[in-house]
Amino acid sequence: MNGLRCPQCDLVNLLTAEKCHRCGRTLVDLPPTAQVSVPIEQTFLAQQAQAGSRPPGGRISPDNETGRKTFFWYRVYCGGMFALYGTLVVMAIWLVFAGTNLQMDDPEGAVAAGVIYGGIGAIFAVVYGVALLLPRKPFNWIVGIVMIAIGLTSCCFLPATVPLIIFWLKPETKAYFGRE
Repeated sequence: MNGLRCPQCDLVNLLTAEKCHRCGRTLVDLPPTAQVSVPIEQTFLAQQAQAGSRPPGGRISPDNETGRKTFFWYRVYCGGMFALYGTLVVMAIWLVFAGTNLQMDDPEGAVAAGVIYGGIGAIFAVVYGVALLLPRKPFNWIVGIVMIAIGLTSCCFLPATVPLIIFWLKPETKAYFGRE
């Protein structure tokens, strides 16, 4: 025998439980027939430990696996975007300084393009660099939506941003950021 079946809500609790984890009924004075032998996966604590399960009362644990993994991949995404825009800045600087020496029809246009691309790249590199370093706070969930939405504007990033936004909007991720 490894569990106690609650006569009120039929939940299988551990033998050491004094109260039912679902309905709160006292389990101390139950008859021996309430003791059951079930696979460990069917007991309350094992069900609660499974990823994505909700504890009693419908609240999601703030420290859950889905939120932790989603935040990790979000940071990988921000790091990749930071590196991409940083590379754009380096290439734009090269274009500005080498644009006048290149054998092209419009070297002034190359310099102007380098300045424009460098400015845009620098702005987005700073934005993604800051987003990469932000802590796990409720406001950062909103920042994450904005950062992912920027990536959704390019079809090149859709394979990364579509799954990321799907997981970002899950209740588990919201709870991870304290936005329940």
